[in-house]
Amino acid sequence: MVDIGSSILADEPGTAHLNLNPHHPSTHGLIRLRLTVQNQHIVSANTDIGYMHRGVEKLLESRDFRQGLALANRHDWLGAFSGELGYALALESMLGLDVPPRASWLRTLVAELTRVISHLYFLEYFPHGLSPADIDTPVTSVNSSILLRDQAQQLLETLTGGRVHPMYVQVGGLRHDTPAGWTEQVSHFTTAARKEAPAIAPYLQIPTFTELLRGVGVITHDMAVAHGASGAVGRASGIDVDLRRDAPYAAYEDLRPILRVPTGEAGDVVTRLSIIRNQLDVALDLIDRCVDQLDGLDGPINVPLPKTLRAPEGVHYGWSETPLGIGGYLIVSQGERTPWRVKLRTPSFAHVDLLAHCLVGEHIKNLGPIVGSLFIITGDADR
Repeated sequence: MVDIGSSILADEPGTAHLNLNPHHPSTHGLIRLRLTVQNQHIVSANTDIGYMHRGVEKLLESRDFRQGLALANRHDWLGAFSGELGYALALESMLGLDVPPRASWLRTLVAELTRVISHLYFLEYFPHGLSPADIDTPVTSVNSSILLRDQAQQLLETLTGGRVHPMYVQVGGLRHDTPAGWTEQVSHFTTAARKEAPAIAPYLQIPTFTELLRGVGVITHDMAVAHGASGAVGRASGIDVDLRRDAPYAAYEDLRPILRVPTGEAGDVVTRLSIIRNQLDVALDLIDRCVDQLDGLDGPINVPLPKTLRAPEGVHYGWSETPLGIGGYLIVSQGERTPWRVKLRTPSFAHVDLLAHCLVGEHIKNLGPIVGSLFIITGDADR
């Protein structure tokens, strides 16, 4: 048995602890793998989740629709804004609300800034799981990623007041507009990020790295489809789907001409990492276009709502392209202040289940890189 996370269960014979680095986003919970290993190769694997179970769906059903936004941003702690946005999109569909144009563009900008933070985090910490003998990654390159991510995080905190949980989305728009000079700061950040581009995930250009992990942790196209893989994990296996392009929301309809969707066919560790590295460049382009639009766009940032919000009876589904993949909220309303049923669709839930398949046949030393390349966040897998 292998425990992945910052905590372990009671000491049991034959239990090992996989350390992906104390700061890796998937370690703030617990996922247990039950492996059968013969001659240092994995012949069977099963995953156990739920050790971090918080009953978020039932909590959402006990809060009114506005209060639910405070819970919707807590399962993916790297993409908290995307959780708020997906829940709000479902509610706005139920209420028939049209979000003001300035709010739509600002929502899009913050969503892409959140994507940058999430991708930099995973790219930054991936080499920590490898032996220095396997890959030579200069410390300065890792520091560049850390500094860029901190700058992006600071921009988010300046705008929203929250560093981890922004609490910025409200039904019908956003809580407030940008502070003076904020869009200029965003432009400075994207310029700096492009200058530092060669220092972001330089290991992807090192032949020893690609030779070491090419063909490792393969997820075939059929396997990815069967398990509902999405985001970089699905696109690396040939699933050419991106909701920003295929089912546009916020301001993405106007961004389609510059919205590139990188895909691959190999479905291995290297391809998955290359996808999110390329998505990082796309996100910077989208942010710049949003800044250009916002600088010449005035108007309200939200829609006035009654003090008590009641959604009409019906079933509604809102989804968005989170940094990890497709995130969705199924909401059933009976016309009350609280939803009758809420069901979450999170990408990490599908990707954790893929471990039971893509680990089989792999050498045990590849366990860490494979887990790290699925971009799993424990809270996003549990309910």
